Amino acid sequence: MAERVRRPDPHGSVERDVLVRYLDAWTATVLRSQRGGTYVECGDFAADALRVFGEFADRLAGHRLEAVFVGRVAPDGTPPGLVVRSVAELGALDVAGPMLAHLSGPWPPSLVRGKAHEVLLVAEPGSDHRDRLRAAGLGCAVAVDLVAEDGAARTLVFATADSRHLATFKTELWAVDEFAGIRYRDPYDAERTLVDISLTPQLLPLRRALLAELARRGPRTVAELQRFTLLETIYRAEDAVGALTAAVAAGQATREPEKGRLGSHTVLVVS
Repeated sequence: MAERVRRPDPHGSVERDVLVRYLDAWTATVLRSQRGGTYVECGDFAADALRVFGEFADRLAGHRLEAVFVGRVAPDGTPPGLVVRSVAELGALDVAGPMLAHLSGPWPPSLVRGKAHEVLLVAEPGSDHRDRLRAAGLGCAVAVDLVAEDGAARTLVFATADSRHLATFKTELWAVDEFAGIRYRDPYDAERTLVDISLTPQLLPLRRALLAELARRGPRTVAELQRFTLLETIYRAEDAVGALTAAVAAGQATREPEKGRLGSHTVLVVS
């Protein structure tokens, strides 16, 4: 029998790149604190996680960093100083202190409760986990659809209690390699616009979202609209300035003062 050729999984490639990039930033942060941290892996990226931790091998001694693998034995290659254990299921976990969990499938709300807990989960498009995550105390969340050329989609959801960590995640989200055929889509964009992965992404969906926010809420400062961008869209806070500049140039919004750069205190209103 001929060997079956394994097709590449572009969704998984983007998911892996996003996870590895953020895990690298998260590990650097927890190793600067006395509390340490726990990483929980429920998917197929255990070896990738160990490679990230291996890059910090010279800093693991004297710090509490633990990796927990759910439903599988830890792969080979554990760097010295990293505590590794396996558990049969998520319900057996009770993590105190900082935690980053990569989740797939059902998850108990009790796992994510905790001010320093963060999650990256993969979900089916249209399944909104943000309300559950926010109810569990992770008030800063973003969902993004990964859409292939054939329309097949997978949704990534990241949630944290710290808006600064959400900003870091979004920085890494837009910095991933441009995998062939995969584009981003904001699940809450009524036009369902597909956006190429880029450090300078198309901003039209963000412009529409900001104009809708201005129509709902009335005059808003640039700083308030940047906060909205961070918490309610797939875009970075700094992307709001470009989108607002385009809206003003197109006559869709007016600003006060009328001249000069768009600063944090500049007020905008729908035209």
